[in-house]
Amino acid sequence: MTEPPATARGARSADTDDWDPDSELSETSKAVIATVFGLALLIAAFAVIGRLGGWAADYGTILVYLAFFLWMSIAGRVFWWGADKLIAEARKKSNTGDRR
Repeated sequence: MTEPPATARGARSADTDDWDPDSELSETSKAVIATVFGLALLIAAFAVIGRLGGWAADYGTILVYLAFFLWMSIAGRVFWWGADKLIAEARKKSNTGDRR
């Protein structure tokens, strides 16, 4: 016969949640991840920019340049979202009073 789940884990009850509210990423961590990820997407786009002409000839001009525009829009938005959060955090920490 098998043990019930509550006794198999030791003293913990069966309805105990494993989620730790302190383990969630902070806003600064999310901003750093978004900035790095967005920058990586932009670098990838610039790395293949020379191939766009060949892809346009193979797959169609509208499709290739529309996909490139969409890629750059998403990458730029992710990058700037993270960068804006980091800049706001830096300004909040450096704000020592009225600077008139």
